[in-house]
Amino acid sequence: MPASKLVAVVLRLALVIGIVTILYFGKPVLLTLTVGGLLAVLLDPIDEKLRSWGWKPGFAIAGAVFVLLLVFAGLFFAVGKQASRFAENWPQIEQRLGEQMEKLKEKLPMVPGGGGEDQAKQQGNGQTAQLPVGSAGGSNTTGSVMDKLPVDRSQLTGILSSTLSALGDFLLILVYVVLFLSQKERLREFVLRRAPDDKRGLTHQTINESADVAQKYLKGRLILIFILSVLYTGGFLISGLDYALVVAVLAAVLSIIPYLGNIIGGGLALAIALAGGGGTTAMVGVLVTMAIAQLLESYILTPLIVGDEVDINPLTTIVAVIAFTVLWGAVGAIVAIPVVAILRIVFSHVEGTEDYAYLLGQD
Repeated sequence: MPASKLVAVVLRLALVIGIVTILYFGKPVLLTLTVGGLLAVLLDPIDEKLRSWGWKPGFAIAGAVFVLLLVFAGLFFAVGKQASRFAENWPQIEQRLGEQMEKLKEKLPMVPGGGGEDQAKQQGNGQTAQLPVGSAGGSNTTGSVMDKLPVDRSQLTGILSSTLSALGDFLLILVYVVLFLSQKERLREFVLRRAPDDKRGLTHQTINESADVAQKYLKGRLILIFILSVLYTGGFLISGLDYALVVAVLAAVLSIIPYLGNIIGGGLALAIALAGGGGTTAMVGVLVTMAIAQLLESYILTPLIVGDEVDINPLTTIVAVIAFTVLWGAVGAIVAIPVVAILRIVFSHVEGTEDYAYLLGQD
């Protein structure tokens, strides 16, 4: 290999490693910034519509953010009460699920821990099962109020810290949304100024196409989440599934993660059906509900509502979702598709990177 080509390969490899390193270690800043930017793009049509009605920019931005908060408030109100009851009963649900799994192991001796192994364990644990309630190895459980809580001090501190961190990130995202909407013209003008004079028209087109694909994808996914929530709720209620609304909304929200989200949501619904003691009827009802909803989503709802604007091939989709999940966690899986879709559009308009756009796309 000639020295010049070797240097080019090394530089490209160093660039990829540098980008991955920045994305990983810059997660606290880049994740909230990316989510805020995508939400700002989603709310931009509302902002523009309010401005066209004669609203001042500040009031238009406030109105768009109010719509966002209204959506979140409606979601929390719809599932909040049942979600609270679900959280309170989670220890019992977990216990029932464990009991059902033990019964399943007894019926399937080939499963690790099944058959005779379970009986041996039960016999071995039978001695400890007779300990008096409220004792642990003879220790006294009477103590302070904190000692009687279902979680210890470290767990309570961790829960409080996680809650405050999530609330802080949410508020920071709202700040980013307001700033992006207020400075969108300046940001657009900056990009156009940095472009060569003969490329400004193409740059303007790239910006518009990127914003358009992000808006259509995010808006379409929100509509799909609402429709799937209704379909799942109806099917789960008919199946007699406990906490049908909470499980339905969670499964619908998880569907925003391509391929993997539906598997996780369906697995959760089956676990709740198994723990609830609904038996075969509830589990079959859940499977039928998920199957019908997925057929409608794949062949009718997605082509009709979302369309092919994203235009990313399945291999790129899976790799992007897994990569962003590793780098940014669960939220990374949600933002992966619109980010990669924007990159594909940018690559398709930048000279020398058209091949990368072809690699990411389906055409």
